Amino acid sequence: MVKAGDSGDDGEAVPDGGPSHARRKGKAATGLGPPQEAYVAFAFAAADLLMEADHSGRIIFAIGASMSLVGRPARLLASMTLPELIRPEDQSRVKNALKRMAKGDRVRHTLLHVTLPGGGSTPVALSGYPHPDHEGRLLLVLTHSGTLMSPTVRQKDTGLLGREGFEALAGDLIKESAKDGDESYRMTLLDLPELAELRSKVGAEATADFISRFTDYLRQCSVGGGAAADLGNSKYGLIHGPEVTAGEIETAISGLAQQVMGAPMNPETASVSIDGGGISAQEATSALIYTLNRFTTDSGATIHELSAMARPTLSQTVTKMREVKETIGKGDFQLHFQPIVDLWSNAVHHFECLVRFGDSGNSPYSTVVFAEDTGLVGELDLAICARAIEFMRQGVGSEPSLRFAVNLSGRSLSSPSMAARLLQMIHAASDLRGRLLFEVTESSAIVDLVAANAVIQEIRGRGHPVGIDDFGAGAAAFHYLRGLKVDHVKIDGSYVREAAGKGESLPFLRAITQLCRELRVATIAEHIEDEATANLLRVYNVRYGQGYYFGKPMRPSSKLHGTKAPWATPLTQWRNGLLFFGNGTGAASGG
Repeated sequence: MVKAGDSGDDGEAVPDGGPSHARRKGKAATGLGPPQEAYVAFAFAAADLLMEADHSGRIIFAIGASMSLVGRPARLLASMTLPELIRPEDQSRVKNALKRMAKGDRVRHTLLHVTLPGGGSTPVALSGYPHPDHEGRLLLVLTHSGTLMSPTVRQKDTGLLGREGFEALAGDLIKESAKDGDESYRMTLLDLPELAELRSKVGAEATADFISRFTDYLRQCSVGGGAAADLGNSKYGLIHGPEVTAGEIETAISGLAQQVMGAPMNPETASVSIDGGGISAQEATSALIYTLNRFTTDSGATIHELSAMARPTLSQTVTKMREVKETIGKGDFQLHFQPIVDLWSNAVHHFECLVRFGDSGNSPYSTVVFAEDTGLVGELDLAICARAIEFMRQGVGSEPSLRFAVNLSGRSLSSPSMAARLLQMIHAASDLRGRLLFEVTESSAIVDLVAANAVIQEIRGRGHPVGIDDFGAGAAAFHYLRGLKVDHVKIDGSYVREAAGKGESLPFLRAITQLCRELRVATIAEHIEDEATANLLRVYNVRYGQGYYFGKPMRPSSKLHGTKAPWATPLTQWRNGLLFFGNGTGAASGG
């Protein structure tokens, strides 16, 4: 039997085989099999500790950075088991990992703490899988946990994760916990509403000192020393083990504020368990991200309200997610159609496809935003697009002179898998070239504009115009117009209402229309309620209009004969094969 040899920090790998065995640096007569040099090179290059163990965790062989990782020479590890190296609070996690590997699973990056011989502990990550050549044995790797996440996702000044890195780490831990049945990880969210006020009282230098010590404390409390994040607007998050409680974190931060800034602080905290809890890992991750979204963006909800988002609300979120999934899967939604009219000719340019769930005619906004926050909006977008394509190919939707616009979430364009499925669907709809339009909604921010623009240009190249919806409503509107080449923008209704009322937004309206005219991008104004507003927009060279003045969302009746008659209303009429807004003059027979 081969015992653990010295390596890495100790310089060499030493097999226990007597004087007849050559002592060679980097090579040892181990049970690792023929490619042992590759294993050794990997261990040295990655500064990892590579071990061979049986299913109980008894170490048979070790090589690599043993001193820096476990504080012991590699040659001494053969007299130990892996659980003996790990602190008591992490015992269930390491035993579950060994059990999974013994069943044939590959375990990646289970976060643990090694107990050091001189006291204290150091964070590590355990990975491993069954030995490919020796039944009953495992190949294990311990690595410094701080190397698991790219430094590019961390802030340079604090070393904390950004929101995306925090979400990704939480998702990884949920997946591991779901497999292990481990409920020891917890995510604690912190809000420091007094920070801005204290900054004005004590000055920038003392505040910077506090933030430096505060962020150091968060990192020390977090699993692996790297699971803490700055979520913006004086809001923070960390993932930690059961040895730290939210109450202890509050007390420590308040004391630190008193020590550094001379005034106590009362941070507000909310904790949520990082585990599957009887739901799938994907559902738990999506529900957790939804909680993070509400915490970071919902200014109307206090953290005390969000504290209820531990297990109860997480479960409620998952229940709603399943309901939305079922609605999408069953196709339990309807399309309603609202006209967009050419303000210069009064011809109906196209109809916007508006989704309504079930038999309700109410706005679907809250459901759509929920779908975006929980990662379901891609499936919803695809289902709506498929329904619109089906509608345009038969019955009243097949009238060749009519065009229809479908909304797409920014998240759908940002997801490579969803974008690929969307493009495949559009490629198969070549018969609808020029009739099928798309509008990119701003309710969900687009992070990678370059990738999104590539998808948009692919859509436009297939003959389907693309626009930006609710332009001006979000901070990224002009940023979008610079990064995305589109055919039109829809001016947010708030500008239109203010322009028609007090006129306060007229300079903004003028700026938007002037910019779009220079970029050769058409403009659509929504929320037009009367003729006076329509005339005002004509003066400002807005090309198209949408609102109750031109018609409410409708569902054309399939009972009326032909494909044109169902679209004629008291406000619209057919002339020369085109549908026109008639302003109450009555519908004419199909032209």
